[in-house]
Amino acid sequence: MAVLKQKPLTQPKFEILDGTISFICPEIDLAVKKIIDCQTGALRLQEAMAYVTLKGGKRFRPLLIKASGDLFQIPFKTLLPIAVAVEMLHAYSLVHDDLPSMDNADMRRGLPSCWRQFDEATAILAGDALLTLAFEVLATAPLPPDVCLELVIKFAKACGANGMAAGQMLDISQDHDNQPEKIENLQKLKTGELIAFCCEIGAIVAEADSKQKEVLKEAGYKIGLIYQMTDDLLDLKGNVVNIGKPVNQDIDKVTIVSLLGVDKTGKIIESHLNEIKLALENFGSKALLFEEIIDWVIVRES
Repeated sequence: MAVLKQKPLTQPKFEILDGTISFICPEIDLAVKKIIDCQTGALRLQEAMAYVTLKGGKRFRPLLIKASGDLFQIPFKTLLPIAVAVEMLHAYSLVHDDLPSMDNADMRRGLPSCWRQFDEATAILAGDALLTLAFEVLATAPLPPDVCLELVIKFAKACGANGMAAGQMLDISQDHDNQPEKIENLQKLKTGELIAFCCEIGAIVAEADSKQKEVLKEAGYKIGLIYQMTDDLLDLKGNVVNIGKPVNQDIDKVTIVSLLGVDKTGKIIESHLNEIKLALENFGSKALLFEEIIDWVIVRES
């Protein structure tokens, strides 16, 4: 698989994906800026919130939300508040992840991490503010009340004590007995739950049946695992210029890559990739953006 080798002479082209990125990134930035500009209670807090949400980022999760919406022909404008809420929550998680008490990271997205740019207390409060603001944005989205309620409940589960926060706790404690199944569960919680939520959003907003929701949620879990394993490979083999943050941050942590090796990890990625594409077959051409995103995940360099 391309991610496991030296950089190829010609990178694959992702025409649909590139066009989508050029469309939704300005949309996300404009919407996020507009909301943060209204958070005028404390100027330094507002500046920190803007710093961590508007200074780069791949907008990977909004891309998945757009792809999920495409499956049900939902315009991205309808999904924009959900994408903004997810980006705010994701930014909060990165801010707290970089703190000295967590990963103690000096860089994020090629810039000083929030606690380095401001200070530790400001970074904590900026993360807190973004987390709560994300729920406000999601709860007030112009969607049917029952749809908003389902989104808020599933969003909370994805990032709470049975989701991202639990994954972070397990990652810090490294409580997995070096068992691949437990490490996959850690990664499912830390990364996969929010990604699975993003993949399910189209079905939730379309008020599709529970079977379609479950198919997309399961595909999201697998995308999350692929994304995390690729991250671990980049941490091992990437460089700080491309990645925008320090490499070898997880050198002392046990990961799927460190436990099983590069080749076996590649086989797991390939197996998950095939399962995802099989799950999307019924959506036909409406899944083209999804397929490009998945292909990009395994060849990305940042």
